[in-house]
Amino acid sequence: MAQHMFSSLGETADRKLHALANTSREQFEKIKKKNLEDLYRDTKGWVRRNQGKTLLGAVTTGVVIGLFLRRRG
Repeated sequence: MAQHMFSSLGETADRKLHALANTSREQFEKIKKKNLEDLYRDTKGWVRRNQGKTLLGAVTTGVVIGLFLRRRG
């Protein structure tokens, strides 16, 4: 019973991973076709619409870099 449950869980994870990989490839192809001005405009618009996510990402990045530098020093 447990083996079937883990097998099913693995299959679900595999399907989701493949779907994520396909979506990532599609988005990357779209990005490659854009010029820098379009990328800048798109990014600026996303940041304005998602201020909380942007702030959280910046804080998290700062903490990770701070921890990394602290351990090396």
